[in-house]
Amino acid sequence: MATHLVISKGTELYRFPLDCLVCIEADGNYSYATTRDGKRSLICEQLGKIEELIAQQMGGENSIFIRIGRSLIINKEYIYHIDISRKVLVMSDCKGLSKELSASREALIQLKEFVEKSVNPNT
Repeated sequence: MATHLVISKGTELYRFPLDCLVCIEADGNYSYATTRDGKRSLICEQLGKIEELIAQQMGGENSIFIRIGRSLIINKEYIYHIDISRKVLVMSDCKGLSKELSASREALIQLKEFVEKSVNPNT
């Protein structure tokens, strides 16, 4: 299994350790990757292309990453708080990292259901 996500575009290459990559946010034709140490890297690639790279490099079924709505890919291991009424998702490592993200109500409802099913698959 892969230990890094490699994104190569033009003259740039990013090699993110999977356990350190918290989320990737869309910004038009670009994306921003946030790592556990708080660094935010501009990636000259659309979120859909990054999603394809994740599927190619990690395999789709057991990936630790999940697409949330149109503008986010998150590392499931860092989900800390889902607030559907405020449309907020908080990502945290409980050691200092805390990143608040905006997401649609529908996306957060689906994420909440996904997390609940992963904890209790019999429901």
